[in-house]
Amino acid sequence: MNQPGLFLEFRNSLKNPIAEELADLFLFRPAAFLFVKLLYPLPITPNQVSFFAMIAGIASGILFAGGDRLHFCLGAIFYGIANNLDCCDGMIARLKKNGTMTGRIVDGCTDYIIGIAVYGGFAIGLQKAVQSYGLHLPLNSWLLMILAAISFGAHAVLSDKFRNAFLIQTKQTDGSQENEFDKFKTELARLEERRGHLFDKILIRIYLRYMQLQSGLLKKNKIPVASKQPQRLNATMVVLWNLIGPSTHVLFLIISAWFYNPTIFFLFVIGLANLWMIVLFSIFQFHRSHF
Repeated sequence: MNQPGLFLEFRNSLKNPIAEELADLFLFRPAAFLFVKLLYPLPITPNQVSFFAMIAGIASGILFAGGDRLHFCLGAIFYGIANNLDCCDGMIARLKKNGTMTGRIVDGCTDYIIGIAVYGGFAIGLQKAVQSYGLHLPLNSWLLMILAAISFGAHAVLSDKFRNAFLIQTKQTDGSQENEFDKFKTELARLEERRGHLFDKILIRIYLRYMQLQSGLLKKNKIPVASKQPQRLNATMVVLWNLIGPSTHVLFLIISAWFYNPTIFFLFVIGLANLWMIVLFSIFQFHRSHF
């Protein structure tokens, strides 16, 4: 009798399932839901969960930098914890309905910090592994990490672009840059009328400036959402793009670190995922020009 209630609670903690990566939907978010059930009764805010995720991510990068098999295994565990906690903050915010505008900024900053720590630590660890522990790589470790980072950035931007287009078309979010800017500007004006909240005010000011600098680029990269055919196409495309989304990269890095075989990660990110990206982008351009 409890299962339907638990399933509904889990479902309510998610975004649209189509907009979720398979790695998230079937692995990271179910595992994160266990954390959510433990944390939900406690007076812990989503921002505090984001902070713990950041600490776990930094710890993962430090462990990866050790370079040997044990450090890679421990780094994989902490990276998994960091990713689960990173899922938790949004899930808790949706269930408790206590998400904030600054929480969205904190969550984004946390992702950047974790990514820099993990990728930097992994690169240092790979160099040590090659020099001191006999690990073989097809190319220079730093070159491989640079190529992987560039590839990951392209995959993340494009998968996020199609996911946001789908959410806009299904009216689950208003992703326009102007609307987003106005929301944060209104929130800043509201906070300015109140005492305290210095951190929130500073964070929103910085983010508003960032949005101003990025607005020109974002306008050039909008996906048209006018007709029903692109909407159906985007619903399909977002699922296909999610196969090379950020959480899938996390999963492959964790697997490769656990088995002390980084080649698995590089074959996916630099090889298979880039090929998949080219195919999907070609399909999108074809449909865009014919419908």
